[in-house]
Amino acid sequence: MKRRRKKKEIGFISRTARTFNLFFVSLLLLSYLASFVNPSFFWPIAFLGLAYPFLLLINCIFIAYWLIRKPVYALFSVTAILIGWKFLFSTIGFRESRAIIVPKSSEDMIRVMTWNIHNFRPFNPVNNEGAVKREILDVIRREQPDILCLQEYYSKRRGENNMKRIISELLNSEHYYIYEDFSNEWEIQGMVFFSKIPITNSGSISFPNTDRGNEAIFADFLYNKKKFRVYNIHLQSIRFQPEDYEYIKSGKKTDVESSKRIGGRLKKAFIKRSEQALLVKSHIKNCNSPYIIAGDFNDTPVSFAVNTLSGGINNTFRKKGSGFGITYNGDFPNFQIDYILASKEFDVKSYLTVRKKLSDHYPVISDLELR
Repeated sequence: MKRRRKKKEIGFISRTARTFNLFFVSLLLLSYLASFVNPSFFWPIAFLGLAYPFLLLINCIFIAYWLIRKPVYALFSVTAILIGWKFLFSTIGFRESRAIIVPKSSEDMIRVMTWNIHNFRPFNPVNNEGAVKREILDVIRREQPDILCLQEYYSKRRGENNMKRIISELLNSEHYYIYEDFSNEWEIQGMVFFSKIPITNSGSISFPNTDRGNEAIFADFLYNKKKFRVYNIHLQSIRFQPEDYEYIKSGKKTDVESSKRIGGRLKKAFIKRSEQALLVKSHIKNCNSPYIIAGDFNDTPVSFAVNTLSGGINNTFRKKGSGFGITYNGDFPNFQIDYILASKEFDVKSYLTVRKKLSDHYPVISDLELR
């Protein structure tokens, strides 16, 4: 009678690794819920959505470990990652990187550019304000968007810092819509469209009980006898203060008060953005034409706000982006938080982020063809 062979037991280190692996698999799976659960209903899940890139990395490390020690256990993390394939491809573009955007090849192609320009002020205090302003304008001049969506726009009403005049000249167009959230006799702050395409209608969406600078505007366009709408949005900012960034960057041992303060700011922002995204979505339901949503969402791909607005339409990064879709140039959260989304009537032809550290955001550009 043949003796039954005993299964080879895994050692203590691998048993411990398996336990931790299953724990992080569970966290990764729970993070997917952040896209569907409204933070107003249950806010803690939103923190897991924010942590998705880290949870993804940890699970990839476990895959590498198990491929060496016991390959079958790698299926724990592989399966969890594949369950969230939608979020994986919204976070990382698995295609060849393009240094330049493709030339426009059709009369129906529309180049859209969105940029939070930080009031044309240098993000890094050591930079010269005049030089930064010139470089920002040079990017706009070089890329020549048909529709330019700016957040945190600032302009003098007259003189050499009259940005309305300067950008209109750069784009060789007089079409614009400026929403002023602050203005006086000398200056303007707000959000703006500059366009080479005639604007037939424009307006704003009010976000109640929110900070100045967070709002949404829209404009209707007529291009080659085709109507479409563009939303330019700036969802709730986290409003971190210098002491918050200092604590995050310091790596010091946990300070309960600082952690509570930062957590409170994040919680408030998650909830506000969910409310604002639902307001924009409600407004879109009454839009009878193809539409584009562009702007600073202040949230990552695995979030309720982004999923609410991107559901059922084209995410230009997911269609044509490459590498890690980082659009925020600041300390935290230095992930993808700026987007260009387009309804199904548009074909996405290209996607590009211009990696110039001029603002705390990188400009995002996409060529879209309206069918």
